[in-house]
Amino acid sequence: MSISVVIPTYQRPDTLLNCVSTILAGSLKPDEIIIVGRKGDAGTENVAADIAAKQYAKVTIRSEWVAVPGHIPPVETGVRSATSDWVAVVDDDVTVTHDWLLSVAPHFTADDVGVVGGRVLLSGATPAKPKGKPGCISWYGKIWGNLGSMDGPTAWEVDTVMEGNCVWRRDLITSLEFDPVLNFDDASMYGLDLCLQAKKRGFRVIFEPRALVYHHPAPRPPELRRHERGPRLYCYCRNYTYIILKRFPTWRRLVFVGWWFFVGERDAWGLASLAFDKLFGEWRKNRHVAQAWAGKIKGARLWLAG
Repeated sequence: MSISVVIPTYQRPDTLLNCVSTILAGSLKPDEIIIVGRKGDAGTENVAADIAAKQYAKVTIRSEWVAVPGHIPPVETGVRSATSDWVAVVDDDVTVTHDWLLSVAPHFTADDVGVVGGRVLLSGATPAKPKGKPGCISWYGKIWGNLGSMDGPTAWEVDTVMEGNCVWRRDLITSLEFDPVLNFDDASMYGLDLCLQAKKRGFRVIFEPRALVYHHPAPRPPELRRHERGPRLYCYCRNYTYIILKRFPTWRRLVFVGWWFFVGERDAWGLASLAFDKLFGEWRKNRHVAQAWAGKIKGARLWLAG
C-alpha cells in the first residue's frame, strides 16, 4: 500500500513545519509528501525548500504551486500529482498522532471503501457534545455535525468525512469533479460534495475515530473571516444548498427544499425555526438571519444556473 500525503498551505510556514514533522514521526510513513502552496507565498516557499532539501529514508518530499486563490485548487493539484495508490489530505495547521495512517490502512483491503476519514480535535479544547448521527444526512436533508467529537474502538460508515483528515483511493478521487462553484471563501462542505459523488458510484465512506489529528490555532488571510459568524453562515448555506440540490435525486431534492426553507434549523433558519426563536426570545440574539437566507437563495440560484 503506497501512500501520498497532500498538504494544502498558505502563509503558515511554522504550522506547516510542525505538520510535516509529525507525519515523518508516525509509525507508518508515507511514500511521498506533497506540499501545495500559492505562487508568491515566499515564507512557504522557503520552508518547503528547506524541508525538501533534507534526506528522509524512503519518503519523497516535493512541492507544487498554484496561481488560483482558494482552498480547492491546491487540494486538486496535490491529489492529481500524487503517484501513490492512496492519497491523504491534511490541513497545514494540524499535527497527526503516531498511528494516524496505521489505523486507516486496513480499511482499504475492502475494494468498496473509497475514503476513510478521522477525527479533528482542537488542541486543548473539550469536544462538543454530538447530536443525532454525526457525519450522516437524514432522509430530508439535514446533515449532522460534530463528527470530530465521536470516539470509539471501531469504525463505521457515514455519508461524509472531514476534509482536513481523510485518505482516498487515488484513482477514485482523481475521477471526481472538484466543482469550482464551491471554491468560495473557505470552500465549506466541498468534502461532502466529493463523498456524495463517491457514494453514487457505489463506494463506502468510513469514519475511523482512531485516525486522530489535532488542530492548532493558526493565522488566516484577511479574506477568510472565520471569526465573523455572518460570512461563515452565508458560505455554509450557499454551498450546502447548492450541493444538495445538485447531488440529490428529484424526490429528495423536493423534500429538502420544503424542510430547508420552511422548517430549517438553528443557524440555517427556515420559517418555522425563525418563528420559534422569536417566540422564545432568541430573536435579538441572532443577527445573521439575513446572511443565512441570502446564502440559501444564492446556492439555489447557482444550481439553477448550472
